[in-house]
Amino acid sequence: MANFTYKDFDISFQRNASTGDIYTVTDNDAVKRSVKLLVTTALGEKLFHPEIGSSVYSSLFENLDASTVLTIQRSIKDVINNFEPRATLLKVDVTAGSDDNSVNIQIFFYVNRVPIPVSVTVNLERIR
Repeated sequence: MANFTYKDFDISFQRNASTGDIYTVTDNDAVKRSVKLLVTTALGEKLFHPEIGSSVYSSLFENLDASTVLTIQRSIKDVINNFEPRATLLKVDVTAGSDDNSVNIQIFFYVNRVPIPVSVTVNLERIR
C-alpha cells in the first residue's frame, strides 16, 4: 500500500466501484483542494464553525481598487495561515477580471514536507 503524507476524502463522495471505498485525494492535491475550499467558503457558512472562511465573496461587491485587493489578500492569508497547517504561504496575487465583475486569485505556497512550491488559481465571479 502506498504511503501518503496527506490524504483527504474527495468532496464528490463517490465510491470506487471495485472496493466500495470513497475516493480520496492525496498530498499536493489534498492541500490544494483544501486551500481552494477555505478561500471560497464565506465567513459564517460552516455550521458550528462560523470563524472558518474568508471575506472574498463579500469583497466582490466592492470596487476593485488597491484597498479591496489588500482586503482580499489579507483575508486569504489569514484563512490559510489559521486553518491549513499543511501549507506555508508564499504569495497571493489578486487581479480584476476583464469584465470587472470577477476577480482572479493566484495563491502560491509550499506543501509542508514537499520542497517544490505549488499554486492554486481561483476565479470568482459576481452574480449580476
